[in-house]
Amino acid sequence: MDGVKPISSCFLYKKMEGYTSKMTDAIMNAERINKDNNVFMEDVALELKKSKAPAYVLKILTSKNTHLIWPNESLPRGIRVFAAKDIKNKGTKINVFVDCTGVITKRENGRYKTKTDVLIAYLVSAKNNMMYYALPGVLTKKSSDVTLMAKCFSKLFTHIIDYIGNISVLPEQREKCRYLSAKYFLTAVAGMDDEDRINDIATKAAEITESQARIFEIATSAVKFESLPEFVEDLASVFKLTKLTLTLVIEKWMYIYGSGTVMALEFLPAFLTMITDAYCGVYLNMQKSIEKILSKDLVELGKTNIYENNTHI
Repeated sequence: MDGVKPISSCFLYKKMEGYTSKMTDAIMNAERINKDNNVFMEDVALELKKSKAPAYVLKILTSKNTHLIWPNESLPRGIRVFAAKDIKNKGTKINVFVDCTGVITKRENGRYKTKTDVLIAYLVSAKNNMMYYALPGVLTKKSSDVTLMAKCFSKLFTHIIDYIGNISVLPEQREKCRYLSAKYFLTAVAGMDDEDRINDIATKAAEITESQARIFEIATSAVKFESLPEFVEDLASVFKLTKLTLTLVIEKWMYIYGSGTVMALEFLPAFLTMITDAYCGVYLNMQKSIEKILSKDLVELGKTNIYENNTHI
């Protein structure tokens, strides 16, 4: 059974100074937008309904488990949408909190002005977070979906390694990195633990043959996939890149894909958010770079995550 890894257990989350206190402060002290009135329904919900967004997006918007908030200070990009218990109301269930700073604004006449396209992207992110926590394993249940996720992650990650170490100049090094990074994604990000399934999906995601995968397995048997720091350290050894460090990987990832995407290196909802934000085209990340690297895979995964993975909502 694929497991759930709380965002607070991620190495990068622990390194992001103040994330916990900012989220706690937002839950306890941020102004919560009152959704139970005609003005909200006309200015926000109706605009959403008139858009081309899937029907479930409106359901998420109006759910009592979705809190639209205005914090005292806008939250960091990586946690504009987050899932947590509603400790203010002593809740025990996971709720989702959406920082609507600059997305929903209140005019002097009391009416709302809404950036509907950005709000849709935020609500799709809310969907990812809620499904991840409420239905463990559902996002990775379908092999074709998780293969596509691993394929996209491996392309994005390998681009960073190639950017740093120019590994593609040597035969099969790029393919090897894609295979290894797909295995890392499946193990550490997607939380899968079936080794045979991981190897099979990684082979397909890296677009290599089974014989290539077996050769890579033998040559990289010491690589550890359970944590990002160990994985990057092992990659540096595999590819003989003395300058490859975790700090450099993170720095280049944020530079090429956007600072708000950094948690995608470890946390599945954050990775799916990175993809759907780029697909929605609302410039919440460096979508042009992501589009260039993923091409049609971005479109396929974006459509799958937004329009297909919602049957449990």
